[in-house]
Amino acid sequence: MERFCDGLQRFLIAVSWGGYESLQFPVCALKGPSGYYTDLPFTLVRLYVGLEDADHLIADLDQALARI
Repeated sequence: MERFCDGLQRFLIAVSWGGYESLQFPVCALKGPSGYYTDLPFTLVRLYVGLEDADHLIADLDQALARI
């Protein structure tokens, strides 16, 4: 998960700000001092697709997936 998320260059790691930027939110970020706050899979990454060029976003996802 770290290699994939760190490899994304056009998706910022954040929750939605209601803006137009593409964002990623890995479920593993929900870990607190007493464990995970959710039953969702640890390997799930929620992607918010913004208004950037679709070809650039797809290429970014392709190169990040190639890292894992």
